[in-house]
Amino acid sequence: MTIAKATLTTNAWDTLYNHLQTGAYAISTDNIFSAWNSTLAEDKGYPLVIIEPPITSFNKLNVTGDLTESEIVFNIEVYHNNAANLKVLIDDINNKLLTGKRVLAGLGIKNMKIDAGAYDTWEEAGKKVHRSQYPISFRYIAK
Repeated sequence: MTIAKATLTTNAWDTLYNHLQTGAYAISTDNIFSAWNSTLAEDKGYPLVIIEPPITSFNKLNVTGDLTESEIVFNIEVYHNNAANLKVLIDDINNKLLTGKRVLAGLGIKNMKIDAGAYDTWEEAGKKVHRSQYPISFRYIAK
């Protein structure tokens, strides 16, 4: 079985987003988005979780150009106005990913790897905003 790159990217995005937004493995905030938008930050406030659309790179293609082996990388950004709560939310996200690892694998995104990320803080409207950014990668191997 092979899969087109666009299909894999869309399916992986839908799978991860739904996994963290709804159901048994939902994280503790419903403020999950696919892109940073300053209006969203003002309207929704913090916490915010941004799951950027994945970058899909191929290792092997078949003759029709479909993927037989690929890496899918999601960049996760977590924002909060409290450093301790930022850490709690990051732990919540990672726990839900690890707890649901079998579910994600059953849906086609396997061999999850959570990398260490970067931390940043700044002043916004007289309050501190804390941000952590880190990649999560998966492997797709056609059977």
